[in-house]
This record gives sequence, C-alpha cells and structure tokens, in this order.
Amino acid sequence: MSPTPQRARRVSKAQALRHREALAAQASAHRDLSPQAVRIIATFDITRYGTTTQPVRPFLTDAITRSRLTGLESIRKHCRHLTALAVFSDAQGLPLRVEVVLTTDNIDDYIRRGMHAESRDNRAERRRRLLWVAQSANPGPTVPARLAPVGYQAVKAPYTPDERATILRAARTQPTERGGQQLAAVVALGFGAGADSIDLRELWIHDITDHGLDGLTVAFHGSRPRIVPVRRVVEDLLRQAIAGRAPDELVIGQEVTRRNTAARVIAHAALYKVPHIEPARMRATWLADLMTDTVPLAVILQAAGLKSARTLTDVLPHTSAWLQAKTIPGTTLVRGGAK
Repeated sequence: MSPTPQRARRVSKAQALRHREALAAQASAHRDLSPQAVRIIATFDITRYGTTTQPVRPFLTDAITRSRLTGLESIRKHCRHLTALAVFSDAQGLPLRVEVVLTTDNIDDYIRRGMHAESRDNRAERRRRLLWVAQSANPGPTVPARLAPVGYQAVKAPYTPDERATILRAARTQPTERGGQQLAAVVALGFGAGADSIDLRELWIHDITDHGLDGLTVAFHGSRPRIVPVRRVVEDLLRQAIAGRAPDELVIGQEVTRRNTAARVIAHAALYKVPHIEPARMRATWLADLMTDTVPLAVILQAAGLKSARTLTDVLPHTSAWLQAKTIPGTTLVRGGAK
C-alpha cells in the first residue's frame, strides 16, 4: 500500500507578508541610489537639527538605500525625519547604525522624549514615517510587522485662575526689556489665544493685528491655521510684547528652524514662586476659560483649530475652579439664565 501523499501546508497571510517584506528588504539592501538621491543626501543641511558627535550622512545613505523610498521629494522629507532621530540617538550614546537606531523602541523613545513639546499630530506623523522606513530598512524582531498605534495622551490640566494671575504678574515684571517682551509674548498668546509651542514657532509680528478698542487678533499658520481674537485679560501684555518691533520679526526667537523656542524663553525668565510655565497648560487654561463663558462650542472648536471635542472633554473635569471664580452655578446655565 503506497503512503498517503502529504498535503501541502497552507501558507498564512502573515507568513506571506513577512516573506514578501524580507524579499523587498533584501532587494533594497543591494540597490544603488540615483545620482539625484545621492545629491539630496549630500547637500541636506543637518546642522539645523542640533549638534552630534557622529557623522549623520552615512546613516542617512544606508537607511534610505535599504528602505523602499524612491521619490526624490519623499527622500528629501525623510532626510528631516531620519536626521532628527539620528541627533537624538547620538545624544543617548547610541552608534548611528540602522540596526541600532531604526528600532521600534528607539523610535518610540525619541517620539516620547525628543518630541515632547510637539503637537500630538506631528509626533504621530513622524512616528508613522520612521517606522515605515524601519520596516524595510531594518526588518526583524526589533521592528515588528504590526505596529501598535500611538496611545492617546490626555490634555494637561489647566492652571487655576489664581495660578494664571501669578504667571501674568511675573510676565509683566521682568527685569530686561527683551526678556520681558519674549515672556510676555509666550504668556499672552498662550492664555489669550490658545497658542502652544507649534503655533508660536512660525508666528511673526505682522501676524498680530491691533484693532485698538476692538482688541487684537492673531493669525496662526501651520497645521492649525486660524484667526483668533485675543482675550481681554492679556491685551495689554501682548501689546507690551510687540511694542516697537518690526513687522517681519519673529514673535519669539530668531530662527524658524529652532526647536523648543518657548521653553528656552521660559527657562531664561526671572521667575520666583511662580508655577512652572508650560505652553500646553496655558492652552488648556485658555480652553477652560472659554468653556466657562457663554461661548458656543462651534466657536471654541474653530478658534482652537480642533476637529473634534475630545480635547474639551479632557479639560472639562478641571473647569470647576473656573466656574467658582466666575460665580457661575451650573444649574443657572442649564436653565438658560443670564450670566
């Protein structure tokens, strides 16, 4: 009796995907970059991303060669992402090798600590792009095929009305004119227009319009373009911040490419017994202030550059101090009574 023939084992979709990715990685590891791609890497300005003790360009060349990147514009954009990761990795004492730098753990560490001041959207986008490169340039157990999404991080708690008053007093009484104007801009735009670090980075003096008795407005750019009226409580502080300055001057800092500019301004300010100043918390405070006034939800979302009310639900549990400061009983508002 002849033996029963063995049935061919069916290959799972996951196995097929891993095999296909391994073949793609093997092919990309031996490919040659085009002269245009080589020129992009050779001329990319890595100095904009901070100092590093190791050469970054060989790492860029190796990572891009082993990746699935082909378009020249895509290569140019990923040079930015990869360089920022390389500078962070070098600061942690890691050798700039693809096998060490392009791992899920190192990328997540960079997103969590190296980009803590960036917006949630910017951090998620950079993580997605870096992990996409890592999947082809460094496939294996350190870069799993299925990647966990970035966990949602709740908005930081806003300052209380008393804490806001303390910070405003400190911003109005700085010992130097330049330092005073810089801190006044950070604080006034945070408490008065909901500006965070991303909003402040590319904001120019000409983006702030003084309407006299009708107040001031700020035109923000970037990922959340919008025009926001400034809250009355900080109008004088913002006018102090822009007094005598040229329209084509950055509101804070001197270079658009510099990172954490607001944090540097705060670090160099003269502060004594003042709550730690954070742009993210000032933005949350601005939201809490608006949410406890008779401002329609749609107006708040538009002014904040938000596409959903999820951020507001994070701020909501912290609004009781603001309601008490404004002597607003919640039941009166629910009934429709006048404020």
